[in-house]
Amino acid sequence: MLFWIATALMAVGVTWALTRPLLGERNELRDAGDADIAVYKDQLAEIETDRARGALPATEAEQARAEIARRLLRKPITSETAAASSDVGFIKPTYLTLTLALPVVSLALYLAVGAPGMPGQPLDERLGRTVENATTNDLVARVEARLRDLPEDGRGWDAIAPVYYSLGRYEEAASAFATAIRILGETPTRLQGFANARIRASNGIVPEDARAAMEQVLKVEPQRPEPRIWLALAKEQDGKKSEAISDYRALLKDAPSDAPWKGFLEERIAGLEGTAPANAPAAENEPGPGGMDPATIAAMSQQERQDMINQMVSRLAERMKTTTHDAEGWLKLIRAYQTLGRKDDALKALSEARAGLKADETGLKSVNELARQLGLEG
Repeated sequence: MLFWIATALMAVGVTWALTRPLLGERNELRDAGDADIAVYKDQLAEIETDRARGALPATEAEQARAEIARRLLRKPITSETAAASSDVGFIKPTYLTLTLALPVVSLALYLAVGAPGMPGQPLDERLGRTVENATTNDLVARVEARLRDLPEDGRGWDAIAPVYYSLGRYEEAASAFATAIRILGETPTRLQGFANARIRASNGIVPEDARAAMEQVLKVEPQRPEPRIWLALAKEQDGKKSEAISDYRALLKDAPSDAPWKGFLEERIAGLEGTAPANAPAAENEPGPGGMDPATIAAMSQQERQDMINQMVSRLAERMKTTTHDAEGWLKLIRAYQTLGRKDDALKALSEARAGLKADETGLKSVNELARQLGLEG
């Protein structure tokens, strides 16, 4: 009930604010006419005073009074007075129409577009929902509310940091990771999360604090590829091409045979050495990131990388339908399927490879050897 009372009062206020100028204009016109009449009366009084003092002959005084009378009689039909009369006739229906129409139209629009029956949803109630029914924003708001009360809750900062990152709120993610590190201490996951967030917030540029964080990661896990890729990219951004190439080669040397980023490292090296064709297409046949740069790859979530790999494996499988004699392609496809845990697809690819490589003794031997290594024989 209070809502509708407030709505009615607001409607009255808005209607008055919009129609008040119309009444003001009407009053101004009336005031202007009254002022003219007052002037004429003053003039008549002055004439009478001058005649009484003998300063104005009676004949001239009579003529002056007659002239003022003629002016006063002409006043109602002058343009100004006529306009006033016309406006008064127009203003009254307009005023009445607006006074009635504004509240009615506003109410109709609200009932059609608004939701008057929707109950209120205070923040406290939304934060009180069960986890099963809460949205991501509700959960984030719940953690943020807790952190405002307990700013030294390291676990809270550690929990919300990757959520900020997944939502694209990179500055807040970096700050949350940094706070978690300050309170709970350094771990490779927190340090790498902080570095990734800082780099994404810097549009792919590796800032100094991100480099320092990744160097700390490598002290604990020296073979971890993600910080090594980023640090190699940082050297490339600094113009240290030879050092970047050396780091990329070291990554290739240490990479497992099924690493999804090997193809991109090879392309990076070729690009820095100037050996790649100027119009070389991305390596779509690779079950890896093709021509994507390290910033894009390292900043991806695990699910994003998995989706990217699945797409590239699918493209490779499609290509092998028309290039059945490509032994290297079959090796990559079988290995990719096995790495992804798709054993049935790997066995199917193995069968198709053997059929397509009947005339290629060397290629067939390589495929059979890979099948033996992967346990796909029989």
